[in-house]
Amino acid sequence: MATAVLSPMAIPGLHTPPSRKDLEKAALAYNLLPDDKDQPEISPVHLEEIKKIIVSHDVQEKFGIHVVHGHLLVDQGKVMHGTAMTRLRGCWTRPTDISGLDVGNIHGHIFALSPNGQFQAYEYRQEGPPPMSPNDNAFVAALKAYLQNHGLGSLIGLQVLNEDKDKQLQEFVLGDNNGAVMLDAEDTRITESCRVTGYVVIKTEESGVTELKGNETHTPTIRQTHQVFTDGKPLPDEKSLMDALRADGVID
Repeated sequence: MATAVLSPMAIPGLHTPPSRKDLEKAALAYNLLPDDKDQPEISPVHLEEIKKIIVSHDVQEKFGIHVVHGHLLVDQGKVMHGTAMTRLRGCWTRPTDISGLDVGNIHGHIFALSPNGQFQAYEYRQEGPPPMSPNDNAFVAALKAYLQNHGLGSLIGLQVLNEDKDKQLQEFVLGDNNGAVMLDAEDTRITESCRVTGYVVIKTEESGVTELKGNETHTPTIRQTHQVFTDGKPLPDEKSLMDALRADGVID
């Protein structure tokens, strides 16, 4: 295991709670992201090398990687923030008023390298930042160096994992006002996937081989589009979200 001791990098949302200014920067960064369909596939060579970095630092339970992308434009004063669902196993990430967030109780979920070469969160989730050890900092520095050395900063981001790490997850876009929802694949009616967007390190039971495997995918609805039809209107609550998912054949 790598154990190099580095000075804390003080990345907002990872080492420290974000400020309102940090969240405003996150929204601006999100608005500049390409759609996933405009991003190339990650080379198997890079996936293998990044897997080695993750495993050598023994952070596979804490960090993964993600294809850097966005789906919509976030209005001023809002940030992409995900909350756990109560009616299904999943997370609903949507533009959320910054003024209504408890900034001390959220953390960065997906980070991309900014033009100045620092990791910056562009999506946040509930709960405060995770404890960061010197070894965690060494991993973040090693991943950053690899991405910079290979010109991958606009393609591959750092992802903070949660309890869904070992599940197969499917993402459905809900439109400009409603963000996107990530669901446990076991709870949906959809079996087809169109793009892997998140990768985690797992050890296969059969062979014991460690792999960097896709666990998050973009998935088409029965209309063969990645976006759930919502009429462009804001969904006020989870019940209305469930109704939209059911109408598009995503869930029973």
